[in-house]
Amino acid sequence: MAQPANPDADLHWLYEAIKLSRYCPPSATAFSVGAVLVTGDGRVLSTGFSRERDPSDHAEEVTLARLGLAGHGAAAGPGLSADSFADPGATHGSWASEELAGATMYSSLEPCAARASRPTPCADLIIASGVGRVVIAWREPPIFVQGGGAVRLRQAGLAVTVIPELAGAARAVNAHLLS
Repeated sequence: MAQPANPDADLHWLYEAIKLSRYCPPSATAFSVGAVLVTGDGRVLSTGFSRERDPSDHAEEVTLARLGLAGHGAAAGPGLSADSFADPGATHGSWASEELAGATMYSSLEPCAARASRPTPCADLIIASGVGRVVIAWREPPIFVQGGGAVRLRQAGLAVTVIPELAGAARAVNAHLLS
């Protein structure tokens, strides 16, 4: 079962995701997004940001890949040591399903429900991972693809929380795309 909403923790971790989005290499064709995956007891399992290793990387995809849940591993992100999260080379079988079900994915932007760069959108990766809860700052505007990730996540039974008071901070990182 996903961890219950804790407004202070949600604000803290979502702000951390927004800070990670500032590490994204600039792009005229993609949003800058940061993500943090946190266990129900407040341990960071993994982090990621868009274009971290490859121009097609999405933040949630990198975050899950570090845990062996999205196809490929990665090294620790900025400001984090390898012990900031679990073994980046671990496979899905290494993670207790109850730990992932109780985890929350914090993302500065709504996880994508469609994408042009890879076949599996982030919403589907999150659903397949077993993560039970997603918290976002900003719903995806229809600049590159239609949004709808939050709806897809809810339809799959995940708890989704939107914290609109942090949407401005997430938009600010992407101001170059919104003019």
